[in-house]
Amino acid sequence: MLERIRYSIKIGLILAVLGSAVLFIWGMIGRMAVDWNVLRSAIEGFVAFGIFGFILGFLIYDLEP
Repeated sequence: MLERIRYSIKIGLILAVLGSAVLFIWGMIGRMAVDWNVLRSAIEGFVAFGIFGFILGFLIYDLEP
């Protein structure tokens, strides 16, 4: 069970970093500036993608050989 949780945390962290980076870059391109709205969007994306990745990692743990 501990291995499954570690795996889920790894998947969640990977998805959170990638998702927040995409939202940050997309916000910078859209606004042509870095302001608090862009940073807030990236932080919200980090949390949302992290939760989604953790749940996804927990579900797909047994699917890998």
